[in-house]
Amino acid sequence: MPIQPGQIVKNLVPNEPVTINQVQPLGNMVSLKFTGVNTNKTNTKVITVSDFEQLEVLAEEGSFNFKGDPTRFALFAEAERINSAYQFDPLFAVNCSTIDPLPHQVEAVYKFLLPLPKIRFLLADDTGAGKTIMTGLLIKEMMMRNLVERILIVTPGGLTKQWQEDEMGLKFNIPFTLVNRSIFSSDPNVFHTAHRIVTSIDFISREDVLNVASNSHWDLIVFDECHKLSAYDYGSKQYLSQRYKAGQVLSQQCEHLLLLTATPHRGRTDTFKKLLQLLDEDIFATDEIASTRIKELEHNGINKFFIRRLKEDMKDWQGQPLFKNRYTKTVAYKLTPEEKELYDDVTRYLSQKKEEASESRNIHVSLALTVMQRRLVSSIFAIKNTLERRWKALQGIVDEVNKNPNLWNQRHKLDGFNVENIEDFEELEDDERDALENILSDPRKFRLFTTAKSLQEIQQETREVKKLFELAQTLYNRQQEEKKFQELQALLKSQGVLDNGEKLVIFTEHKDTLLYLEERLTKSGGYKVATIHGGKTVDERRQAQWDFAAPHTQILIGTDAAGEGINLQFCRLLINWDIPWNPNRLEQRMGRIHRYGQKQDVLVFNMVANNTKEGKVLERLLTKLDIIREGIGDDRVYDVI
Repeated sequence: MPIQPGQIVKNLVPNEPVTINQVQPLGNMVSLKFTGVNTNKTNTKVITVSDFEQLEVLAEEGSFNFKGDPTRFALFAEAERINSAYQFDPLFAVNCSTIDPLPHQVEAVYKFLLPLPKIRFLLADDTGAGKTIMTGLLIKEMMMRNLVERILIVTPGGLTKQWQEDEMGLKFNIPFTLVNRSIFSSDPNVFHTAHRIVTSIDFISREDVLNVASNSHWDLIVFDECHKLSAYDYGSKQYLSQRYKAGQVLSQQCEHLLLLTATPHRGRTDTFKKLLQLLDEDIFATDEIASTRIKELEHNGINKFFIRRLKEDMKDWQGQPLFKNRYTKTVAYKLTPEEKELYDDVTRYLSQKKEEASESRNIHVSLALTVMQRRLVSSIFAIKNTLERRWKALQGIVDEVNKNPNLWNQRHKLDGFNVENIEDFEELEDDERDALENILSDPRKFRLFTTAKSLQEIQQETREVKKLFELAQTLYNRQQEEKKFQELQALLKSQGVLDNGEKLVIFTEHKDTLLYLEERLTKSGGYKVATIHGGKTVDERRQAQWDFAAPHTQILIGTDAAGEGINLQFCRLLINWDIPWNPNRLEQRMGRIHRYGQKQDVLVFNMVANNTKEGKVLERLLTKLDIIREGIGDDRVYDVI
């Protein structure tokens, strides 16, 4: 029976059956006009009569012969069902992910984010609320709706693997490519060829990488811990960090932009405005407009740019409080007379130099002296090392100038650091702080960090710093433990860290102090200790986290490299050995243990020597909290003080 128009045949073209539209004999050839069943593309083909006779009729349009493979048909039907499931299941992504969804997470995704035609949003829920879960739900829902295909997630360096493997991979079964320097070097086009990428903010901020990444259009870009994108105004000028510049460039290359942070406000209205300007520069043009816009509610009670819910507001499905209580306690102690003598002598030296730096408006000197002041109240070991490095750098300058007198007149520039004021020091990562402190002790760069106007003044300062170093070394080498460590030991015993199987997290600002505490607690205390600091790789940090979770490890000591994105809700005790001057860092630290999944009330201890300048720092913290409260519009900011 000859093939007629309207019949569906196979073997005419590879890969799919076609519907015959027209048959036209051409002598010993036949011209066929047809439409692909799958592609719906119409085409014409001329074949021989013998090939025409070999065509197999599958069915006629509008009729069925039921000769298909039932297994493949069932698979196709299931695939179609899943593909359109979001239209019938209002919580589709929730039901096909391995997560334990919470009311505030469902509300954020399905009430605030998904209904927006264009998502440019700052998700600023409290620490431990599950912002990564909300992000995963949003990505999955948008993928099912064919709204996004190319997705870029930008995180701090230590969290890239966690996002790729734990969050997107295990919980949502969405494969992402982790792009770092080695991957980029082997495949420079990876930002064009891979559709879903996780990378670090510091890596993508590099000029060569940013040039490539910003040449691609992205459907959705997510910035985790976006408070790291620092920028601010000073006078008529503005300062933009490399991270912020990268965020600015990428924000213009995407349709949807999601910013994540638990600490959106640093106590400065200009930095908050700059962050919001990544969402839309015109809508958040001034500090006042930005503050007003994030408090505006639509008719449905929703703000279309910003949401922040505090832990106190979050409830489970039964309406019960989701988070356990958090209690903070300040452990006040007094330095011993010998320690106070060292503190006073170093402070006197620092105050004198700060005054000289202020007169000459030398921000680099002020920075160097502030670093020393911070280490002074951290531990004798830390200030001893810092004084030794400064003494050797000063002596190095004397030796260098004696060899080459022209060296004194050379001008130097601080490269690689966007540190224009003391607050910027707070934003540096651990490894950046270490690198900066190495520069502070580099004789070749040291002219930046001294107010001395002559070689004689340098020699005088060298003798002064050497004397301070020797005093610190004598204190460190004595048999008696320093007062701060004695207080820590008493605290450990009173909280039963060794006896009752309790676990404890200790935060310090300085790697020197971390190493000192690790040695002391391991040798004299008999504790099993894990550590996390900026010098460790991503894999080493993850391993330290797993080691701490093991039953035999009692204490985790971390610098602020452990203050973000690490989940330690199996531990309820935290000690702030050093108190950072940035309240956001304090909140990030406590969010490691005070988060969803914590089964007990959380206890946080702040160690403060009340005969030092730290009391003044606490006062400054309170002032910052007031500014943050004013900017965000909520009275319950932190209970840390």
